[in-house]
Amino acid sequence: MVTLNSSNRKYHINMFAPVKLIADTMEVKIIIGSNTRIHGTCIHAKKYISIGTNCLIAANTNIMDCDGHNVSFENVKNRLGTIGNAKKIIIKDNVWIGTSCIILPGSIIGEGSVIGAGSVVKGEIPPYCLAVGSPKSCKDI
Repeated sequence: MVTLNSSNRKYHINMFAPVKLIADTMEVKIIIGSNTRIHGTCIHAKKYISIGTNCLIAANTNIMDCDGHNVSFENVKNRLGTIGNAKKIIIKDNVWIGTSCIILPGSIIGEGSVIGAGSVVKGEIPPYCLAVGSPKSCKDI
């Protein structure tokens, strides 16, 4: 069973919006493992997002495997006409993501890790790690 919670009732923090799942293409895969709880989070996939079993994802988190637009420095006037690139996101089992986090394209969060509230994740977080802020490294638990 997976819990997708969009209700502030009996939830311990203020949830700004309901759960939103966006699959941009017919080939996209969004995989959510059993016993995972997702509260007021936006999951936006163009390619592939995998969330493991027994995960906790707090409200107001954004998980996106794609950029909304390309950087387009060679033609910034065309930036609005671009769709961005997609890179897989893998969130392993038993991960806890605190409120208001942003998980960016290409990120891998290792088994058992905790992502502190308000953090931005880009890249790889090792297993059993407490990552806070805009982590380039983490503390072993």
